[in-house]
Amino acid sequence: MARPLEQAVAAIVCTFQEYAGRCGDKHKLCQAELKELLQKELPTWMPTELRECDYNKFMSLLDTNKDCEVDFVEYVRSLACLCTYCHDYFKDCPPEPPCSQ
Repeated sequence: MARPLEQAVAAIVCTFQEYAGRCGDKHKLCQAELKELLQKELPTWMPTELRECDYNKFMSLLDTNKDCEVDFVEYVRSLACLCTYCHDYFKDCPPEPPCSQ
């Protein structure tokens, strides 16, 4: 059985591949694909009242090379930032369940 981190890596790759290429390049997310990914895969993390201009701004932040698409590296960077934010937010909370060391 795969370990949790192995499952997480597989989920990151498979999720990107599931959404990328529906509108064009299968190695990149266009804004519509990114919006659908965020809405379906992070429903409790995304505000329900995002306007189209909010998605435009989010897209421009992720699209570091300014090609109007999010490639896999840009996607992974955004997830790394999200993980860093979560780690910083929860780092002083007691682990539930306790982590075995």
